[in-house]
Amino acid sequence: MIVVTGASGNIGQPLIRMLRAAGQSVRVLARDPARTTKLLGPDVVVADATSPDALAGATKAFFLDHAGPELGANAAAFARTANTAGVAHVVAISSGTIAMQPPTVIGGWHAELERAIEASGIAWTFLRPGNFASNALRWAPAIRASGKVFAAKPDGASAPIDPHDIAAVACAALVGRGHEGKTYSIMGPAAMTARAQVAAIAAELGRPLEVIEVPIDQARAGMMKSGMPESIANSIVELLGRSDPQLTTTVKDVTGTEPRTFAQWVHAHRDAFT
Repeated sequence: MIVVTGASGNIGQPLIRMLRAAGQSVRVLARDPARTTKLLGPDVVVADATSPDALAGATKAFFLDHAGPELGANAAAFARTANTAGVAHVVAISSGTIAMQPPTVIGGWHAELERAIEASGIAWTFLRPGNFASNALRWAPAIRASGKVFAAKPDGASAPIDPHDIAAVACAALVGRGHEGKTYSIMGPAAMTARAQVAAIAAELGRPLEVIEVPIDQARAGMMKSGMPESIANSIVELLGRSDPQLTTTVKDVTGTEPRTFAQWVHAHRDAFT
């Protein structure tokens, strides 16, 4: 039986569907049981991922937590509980920012996550994705309202990865053999600037979109105005304009399937931008 945290998110939802399709027994953990049940069906949903009852009887677990200063402590608490419950293998979402030079705050938080799980003595697999294609959804309200995208450092490049492909690698690591002790860097199939991503959205919509570059401080203020904690806003600002799209073949190597392009992701989420 496999326990899945972060079940209602962009990775958790497709992962659970993949595990079910593979014939696996899944226990869903989520902070919002009502929402998760609506999205994914009537599996047992337990809100507290560090409760012994939540992990009792599980052989494997998928761990995903929000990035922040508490990430390492949360991972340590989860790993201790999993170890006590007899979980044999944890697949955890880390971050490609760990490899960035000079080091970043977000990379440091995820390095703490990895150290905490390693220290627990439990078998592990770490997934280090790069920029999620779904991060483009932050532009959707402005695109719908004005046909404009406001972005700081729009010429910094990344290799956007569809969360569905991250879920596919996670599923393979949970269901297959030989993934223990492996760290997988998961990037999309092509390097793209933010301008190029907006152009792909415009092509899908069949209408022009304008990219307006904004100062870093304005971008930070906008994040905080939307309710984002200052520590998170500062850590995201640190990444803006960084160009470090190290392309990898992980998705194809692990799953046997080519990763989806950003244009394919946009096509699947077209309604969000209209």
